[in-house]
Amino acid sequence: MSATNGAGSGPRDTSANDVPSGDSRGAASPSRERRTRVLVVGVGGQGVLTVARWLGRAAQTAGVPVVIGQLHGMSQRGGSVETSVLFGPGSSSFIPSGGAHVVLGLEPMEVLRAKQRVGPDTHLIVNTGRVVPCTLSFAGEPYPDVSAMLAAVAGLGRELVTVEGSSLAHALGEPRVLSTLMTGALIGSGRVPLGRDEVWAAIESRCPPRLLEVNRQAFEAGLDATRRATPSGGGGGGCGCGAGCS
Repeated sequence: MSATNGAGSGPRDTSANDVPSGDSRGAASPSRERRTRVLVVGVGGQGVLTVARWLGRAAQTAGVPVVIGQLHGMSQRGGSVETSVLFGPGSSSFIPSGGAHVVLGLEPMEVLRAKQRVGPDTHLIVNTGRVVPCTLSFAGEPYPDVSAMLAAVAGLGRELVTVEGSSLAHALGEPRVLSTLMTGALIGSGRVPLGRDEVWAAIESRCPPRLLEVNRQAFEAGLDATRRATPSGGGGGGCGCGAGCS
C-alpha cells in the first residue's frame, strides 16, 4: 500500500462549511460540524451499498449528521455501482464536479469512471484488485492498465492511497470481506468524522456470528493499510503505488 500526492485544476464546489483541505494524510479526522462528501464506487457484488449503510449507522450512533445518496448503477454482480455519503450539515449528498472530499474505490476502473467528481482536495483510497466487466470479456478487449488508470486520477486529486484489498481478503480466506477491509481503510485514513469503535459496532451489528472473526480481521487489516501508507511523489507523474499494479 502507498500514497501519491496529486495536484490538478478543475471546477469544484466550495463552501465555508466544507471540510478544509488539511495537512498531510493521517491528520485528525474532519470536524463533525463541517461537510465531508464521500463517494463510494465499485461493482455489483462488492458491497458498495453495504459500506454506505455501515457509515450511515455509525454516524447516527455518533450523533453526526449524515445523508446517504440513492444507489446508482446496476447492483447485480459485475455492474457499475456508486453511492454518496454526506457527513455534516446539509440535506443532499449530491457531489458536484470536483466536489468529492474522499473517493473510496473498491475497484480501480470504477474510480476512473468517477474522475469528474475528483478535484484538487480529493483524497482517493483505492483497492488495486480488478474485476473485469462482462462488456470487456464479451468484446474480447483487454482490461486497462491499472497503474495508468491510477496515475490519471492521482493527477486530478490531492492524494492517492492504494490498498491491496482483494489480495488481503483472499489471504483471510474470505474474498467477500473486501467491503469490510476497505471500510477499515477509510477509517484508518482519518478522512471521515467517525472513529473505529463506532464503525466496527455498525459492522458487527449486521454480521453473522460465524463471520464475525474474519470480518474483524479484515477491518483491522484495512485500518493498518492506510495508517502505514507513506506519501510518495505526486504531481500526476505516475501512480507511485508500488503495489504491483498491472
